[in-house]
Amino acid sequence: MKKILKWTGIILGSLLLILAISAFYLKTKAENLANRTFDQKVEAIVIPTDSLSLVRGKLLSVGCRECHGHDLAGKDFFNDPMIGYMSSPNITRAKGSATEHYSDIDYVRTFRHCLNPQGKALTVMPSESIGLLSDEDLGCLIAYLKTLDPIEKTQGPTNFTLMAKIMSGAGLFGDLYPYDIIDHNAVHHLKSPPKSIKAEYGAYMAGFHGCKTCHGTQLAGGISPDPSSPPVPNITPGGNVAKWTVNQFRESMRTGKTPENKTLDAKFMPWPGIGVHDDEELEALYNYLKSLPATPTDAKLQKKLDAMNAAITK
Repeated sequence: MKKILKWTGIILGSLLLILAISAFYLKTKAENLANRTFDQKVEAIVIPTDSLSLVRGKLLSVGCRECHGHDLAGKDFFNDPMIGYMSSPNITRAKGSATEHYSDIDYVRTFRHCLNPQGKALTVMPSESIGLLSDEDLGCLIAYLKTLDPIEKTQGPTNFTLMAKIMSGAGLFGDLYPYDIIDHNAVHHLKSPPKSIKAEYGAYMAGFHGCKTCHGTQLAGGISPDPSSPPVPNITPGGNVAKWTVNQFRESMRTGKTPENKTLDAKFMPWPGIGVHDDEELEALYNYLKSLPATPTDAKLQKKLDAMNAAITK
C-alpha cells in the first residue's frame, strides 16, 4: 500500500511539474510575442484634403467606431476577471492619445502593417483587412481621422491575467497579432476596381471589411476562436444568405435585422460599417457573395446555427 501511495505521489508530482513548466513556457511565449518590434518598410501614400475625400473617409470610419467607440476616443474592449482588461486606443489625436504624434506615414504603418510608430506589433487591430483599402480610400480615411476634434479620455492600462497569457501562448485566441499573417510585400500602392455593382468591386469590399477574417477563407463559416462569439455562418451560396434578395441584403446590413428576424450583434458582425455604403456598393458585395462556389456548411456548425435559429423563433 505504501509503495502504491509513493508511486501515486511521484506520478502526480511529475504531472504537476510538467503543467507548471508548460504554463511558464506559454506565459513567456505570450509575453515575448507582445513585446516584439519590427523594422518594416512603409510606402507613403497621398493624403487628400478636399471635402469629398473627407466625406468618404468619414463613411469608412464607421467601421472603426465599433471598437474605438462612437467618438473614436476609445472604450473598454474587454473587461473580464478571467482574461483581464484591455481598452481600445483613443485615436482622436488628443494629448496622451495613441495617435497624438502620428505622422502620415505612422498611420500607414498601423493600417497596412499593424505596427505602432516604434515598430511594435499591435494586437487585435484588423490591419489584415483594413490594410487592403486602396491607396485612395486609405488616404481618405487618414485625412478624416486627422480632422477629428481631440477628446481627452482616461483609460486603464492593459492587464492580462496569467490564465489569459497561457491561453494566448497556446494559440487559443487565434491570430492576436495581424502583423504575422499580413503579406507585407503585397500591401504597397493598392488600387481598387472601378466602383460598380460588379462582383469584382464586391470582392474589394469584402476584403477591407474583413469578411474572410471571420467567415473563413472560403466564407463558409466556422467556430470563432473568441469564446464569446457565436458560430460564424456560411455566406456562400451554400448558406442561408443565398436565399436573400439584394434588397433584403441591403436591409439586413442597414438595420441589423435579417429576413429570418435574427438580430445581428454588431460586436461580432460589423453591419453598421457595411450598411453605410450606398446601394451600388452593397449590391456589388451581394453579387460577389452570390458568385462564390456553393460551399456546403460544416455539419457541426449547421447544428449550432439551427439551435440558435430555433431559440430566436420560439
